[in-house]
Amino acid sequence: MSKLLFAAFNDGVSLSMAGNHEAAILAFDKVLAVDPKHVPALTAKGASLATLERFEEALRCFERAIEVDPTEAEAHRDAALCQLELGEPEAAAQLLQRATQLNPTPGYRESAAVQIYTLGNALLTRGSRRPDKARYRQARHVFELALTLSPGSAECARALADVWEHLGDPVQRDHYAQLATRLRPVPA
Repeated sequence: MSKLLFAAFNDGVSLSMAGNHEAAILAFDKVLAVDPKHVPALTAKGASLATLERFEEALRCFERAIEVDPTEAEAHRDAALCQLELGEPEAAAQLLQRATQLNPTPGYRESAAVQIYTLGNALLTRGSRRPDKARYRQARHVFELALTLSPGSAECARALADVWEHLGDPVQRDHYAQLATRLRPVPA
């Protein structure tokens, strides 16, 4: 990579870390104008776009990164998070499955589960009004995916019990509430 390309990429990273995502995107675009297959710039631009809640654009960056380097686990995971934001849990599940195949370490699965769980909570707390049924349904898919990645997560099970409570299904609510108590560590 040329020094100018390296400098432009580093500028983008610095701007992104400082919270100036619009300027970071412009810096990453400079890199991509010279090297459209620069996977780090594609994923970094996607991350900045996602932070700005421009999920469709971010998804295109991550998909392009996957196209260029199909072994890039992070691009698969980040694309999955965008798919969840866009209300596409099936597509997200496929991407996450591929990401965890590419990086099968338990820590990677756990960190992905935490990110997804956090996204589920964010879905329910965004905006000034209470979540409607559609948001609870979307959060349900998100929490189910997090629980799939981390089957021992009592937090995910409790979140699912709460979601099912709001969706009016006491059988599912009780199932996940019971699961949460079984997953809770035994007091010493």
